[in-house]
Amino acid sequence: MELITPRLRLRLMDKNDWQLFKTLNQNPNVMAYVADIQEQQALKSIFDERCASWQKQTDVWLTLVIERLDTNECIGLHGFKGFSDKPNIAELGFMLCPTQQGHGFAFEASKAVINYAFTDQGYDTLFATVTAGNNASEKLLNKLGFTVFQVIKQNYQIGEQLFDDLQLILHNPNRYNIKAPPCVS
Repeated sequence: MELITPRLRLRLMDKNDWQLFKTLNQNPNVMAYVADIQEQQALKSIFDERCASWQKQTDVWLTLVIERLDTNECIGLHGFKGFSDKPNIAELGFMLCPTQQGHGFAFEASKAVINYAFTDQGYDTLFATVTAGNNASEKLLNKLGFTVFQVIKQNYQIGEQLFDDLQLILHNPNRYNIKAPPCVS
């Protein structure tokens, strides 16, 4: 499975991507609004689970590596996770190397992943959880057409600090007869 955009290639993560996965998940700048940094053994277990074959109605992430077409450099991860008890809903998530942020790559990759989730996988709804303060991710998701539907106060702990979680939602415009934002079409 592969998605191609004007500047990017998104492909399934495999065992050869351990270094990228580890680097992103142990980078304090990347993880500042995601989670506590895991020990390598725990992180390796998560990596192995995400490399396993993915099926839609499972509680496992479909993890895609984001590669630049011009340099073949792996610059991040993107994907979504379905739910066994909610087969038409998936959670969207992404991480980008700090040096690659601010160039529109996350937006471009997200458009492709959203289209794949709605068109090829038939999801009705995507949601994303953003830790309060992660303004760049919230802004990106808003630009993609997501809207905040819920704020959960003091819901998530990173280090010693509790954060609010913002939950954003995007409905499949093909299922709900709504006009898609220009970025999703």
